[in-house]
Amino acid sequence: MKKALRYALPVPVKKFLKTTVYTILDVKDTLTGKRDKSYPPRRLNFVGSADFKAVGDEFAGLFKDLGGLKPTDRVLDLGSGIGRMALPLTDYLKKGEYEGFDIDARGVEWCQKQITPTHPNFEFQYVDLYNKYYNPKASVKPSEFEFPYADNSFDFVFATSVFTHLLPDDAQHYLKEIERVLAPNGTAFLTWFILDEVRLQQMKTEYANADFAHRFEGSDFCFYSHPGNPEAEIAYTEKWLNQKLGLYEQHRGTWCGEAGVSYQDIVIWNPKK
Repeated sequence: MKKALRYALPVPVKKFLKTTVYTILDVKDTLTGKRDKSYPPRRLNFVGSADFKAVGDEFAGLFKDLGGLKPTDRVLDLGSGIGRMALPLTDYLKKGEYEGFDIDARGVEWCQKQITPTHPNFEFQYVDLYNKYYNPKASVKPSEFEFPYADNSFDFVFATSVFTHLLPDDAQHYLKEIERVLAPNGTAFLTWFILDEVRLQQMKTEYANADFAHRFEGSDFCFYSHPGNPEAEIAYTEKWLNQKLGLYEQHRGTWCGEAGVSYQDIVIWNPKK
């Protein structure tokens, strides 16, 4: 029932309702003195409905435990949002460097004003890229976008909830760009929704949180959940990932009703090792 309701409402309606509820909660926090000014207000939170701080802390730990992130690493955050991943890393990367970019100008502006002044080794920039779900008015496609960094610039690149919104041409291009900017022996930490034969059956049960019932035109490896807005939630087959990535380490997520280390599936990729 919950899954059916999730897909019944049009994406713009869900986004409007979410913003409205979060704005009301922001006002309540301000009036009751519970507003933590070191974190962005809820109404700017376009990166999911889960607890902002808890998710950031969770991934900061996973970057270290699964990805081997070191405090001296040069780090690139693809889709830096409103600093959900950056904030818990500010104390850890004191001797490292962090670069983040995002297609939401509000998030980038908040990070530039609230994080960079006290942590000058953390820099953020806005990129005006098209995404039907997040940035429908832009004209530049992700498949045409060259990351604004030199080759071999980063020791650690991460993309959380990015490939879950990218269509095939865009996803393939981003993988090439990640490989280009990674230093030799560098690591990529990427989250996906990964499908295999078992999960294709599990998605039909009440235990799965997504159904990916629609196949992207012309492909047998890309599936999406929202017929009117594919970029809202995208999955790829494990076979396709194997072809594109070669060797990689996979940690299963809980989104399909299985036990896992996080909600989405996690891929650790070392393309230059």
